Amino acid sequence: MLPKRPELNQQQSLALATYHQQLARQMLIAASGLVILVVPAYQLQEFFLIGAVPEHWAAHAAWRSLPLLVAVFALAWCSIRGDAHGAPVLLRLLALAVMSMMFGLFAVHWMNDGTQVDRMLRGIIISTFAVTLFSLKGWRELLVFFGLPFVALLAMLQARGYPALEVMTVMFDPLMMFLIAAIGAELLYRTWLDAFLANQKLAEHAATDPLTGLSNRRHIKPQLHSETARARRHGTPYSILMADLDHFKTVNDRYGHAVGDLVLQETARRMRAVVRTEDRIARWGGEEFLILLTECDADQAAIAAEKIRQYMADEPFQCDGHAIPVTISIGVAQHEGAQEPDEVIERADQALYQAKQDGRNRVCRAPAIRPAAPVTGAA
Repeated sequence: MLPKRPELNQQQSLALATYHQQLARQMLIAASGLVILVVPAYQLQEFFLIGAVPEHWAAHAAWRSLPLLVAVFALAWCSIRGDAHGAPVLLRLLALAVMSMMFGLFAVHWMNDGTQVDRMLRGIIISTFAVTLFSLKGWRELLVFFGLPFVALLAMLQARGYPALEVMTVMFDPLMMFLIAAIGAELLYRTWLDAFLANQKLAEHAATDPLTGLSNRRHIKPQLHSETARARRHGTPYSILMADLDHFKTVNDRYGHAVGDLVLQETARRMRAVVRTEDRIARWGGEEFLILLTECDADQAAIAAEKIRQYMADEPFQCDGHAIPVTISIGVAQHEGAQEPDEVIERADQALYQAKQDGRNRVCRAPAIRPAAPVTGAA
């Protein structure tokens, strides 16, 4: 028996949904291309090599048009949109159309002269194998792709007086193929899921400061550029806080680096408790932190910075039985105009330096940028 599927947290689930869409788009393009190549080939084979009965040939063409239409629409959709939106739904629809086609072809021969039934059974087996490769959510999806057309076939034949048991006896090989394929689909799903989670873990380690669990400098920079682009599009500001622990070297020298590490971890925890969930905190280096406050002007940012400063100053850190007073200095800068992220960081850093110069344990705001005066020509 297969082990239980791994539990995913909210962040992993969101990332997996995005990855699933992208993978579904790639699979959809490949599957649609195969359908457009293979399905007409079988139709032409019947016409030139097998010599199908005309009414059978027409019925086959009607059933085969179902996945062909879905495949053509799917390729057009992917070409027009250029993204993965809607790809999982179209991939499922294509898989369902392929299996419906094969069960429909089986019904055509079962209810008429009974010829080529074995050939249609082989077609169901081949199609089940093919659809297994595109069952991106494991056996559950394959059950839908195989089960819905199969149940519809049984219901239709039962209504026309064909015993369901007799049909299932003839369908024994395809049913066995489905059981094997279901296990294969689940194993494929778990294989790429494990690979995805392993890559997520590697990316998380690469983007996270191991001591505090905050983002590192490398990870926060792309977010700063994204926020800058958003601010320019929508005309809404964002602000940056540059924060630095006061006299942190004294803490390390007096209590040891192990206690210093605990202070950094507690600082990160207190910052998280103050800022909003949509804001971003990064360990910028040593005892310095950068906080990105989205859709936040300088006045709001200064209020948030003051809350952090008060939280740090009012409650001594309890570390290894020591009550350690720790304060923090914070510089505040708002993104303005056409500024790049590095320019906003530089202004926040200058404000932080001013806070240190003014005596530490305080918040200092960077002055607003004055627009350049217009140049007037000589009279």
